Amino acid sequence: MVRWFPFLLAALSSLAIASLAPDGRRPFEFDWEISATSLRFSLAKADHIAACAALAGLALLAAGRRRWGVAMGLALLVGLGWELAQGTIVGRGPRLADLAPDALGAVLGCLLATATRWTIEVLPHLAPRPR
Repeated sequence: MVRWFPFLLAALSSLAIASLAPDGRRPFEFDWEISATSLRFSLAKADHIAACAALAGLALLAAGRRRWGVAMGLALLVGLGWELAQGTIVGRGPRLADLAPDALGAVLGCLLATATRWTIEVLPHLAPRPR
């Protein structure tokens, strides 16, 4: 259970931050549009990509290196939580298309975590031993 602590802390903290409303609240609204234009706009959101990469990496380290589906699902679930939390915040535009950079970040985070673990666990054993 201890290995899940970093993921849970990051996920809950990010959801709490996403729900802050410094300019007040409004009635809930959500942009369901999935078009090339909305995806192009969303895929330029480096903060979504980086945050989901970090979350997926932490989830993969906690769940196990072969549990990409679990790690990506958890990262996307947090991303969906961000969008829902912003649905009533003045000045925020929650949109379905913002799950695209979250998915990209989740894949990148899983790749990076897998490469990191491989480097730490396997690479030292591949080095030639001195005679």
